[in-house]
Amino acid sequence: MSKQERAERTRARLVRAAAEVFDERGLAAANIEAISRLAGVSKGALYFHFPSKEGLAAAVRGACSDRFSDAAAHMLATGRPAVQVLRELSLLMVEWIAQDVIVRAGLRLGREQQHVRPAAAEPARDFGGELQTVVNQCLQVAAERREVREGLPLQTCAWLVVGLLLMVERRAAPWATRDDLLEFTDEAWSVLMPCITPDPGARWAG
Repeated sequence: MSKQERAERTRARLVRAAAEVFDERGLAAANIEAISRLAGVSKGALYFHFPSKEGLAAAVRGACSDRFSDAAAHMLATGRPAVQVLRELSLLMVEWIAQDVIVRAGLRLGREQQHVRPAAAEPARDFGGELQTVVNQCLQVAAERREVREGLPLQTCAWLVVGLLLMVERRAAPWATRDDLLEFTDEAWSVLMPCITPDPGARWAG
């Protein structure tokens, strides 16, 4: 294994360990010692890759955002209808919240750091802004493929879809179970789909 490969694996372990600690404790209560111990590396090795706890938080938030943009790009590349991609992303969000600590931690950090101005050296990626970009891109593809109603106000539609995705996150445990969230998301799309697609009966399987 090359030195670069070892460094990449160490960095990935640190991001995963940080996500587990942030998910359990939040940013304020998390500490470097717990993260380095969980990752199985020394504090010195941690600081070699990340200058601070906030740097780790930014990496976790970035990894969370990448889950959504990578999934959307992959599904669009398969030729799926772009509106279906948005629906599947919202259902994936439910599954990720239930099963993926990177996503849970990234979303929690986004809430906690929402009104905190990041240090210039450690800017955190804006999940909401990146999510808006993903939704905009999907809707633009849908319009080019004539998968949406003619004259549909794409920007307004994008805000509605982003609002649904953020609502799914806000309704997550302890207020709602996975099954509750899946039902809510499916019902929301049963309302949205006839407003978006040229076929009023359009309803793709998840």
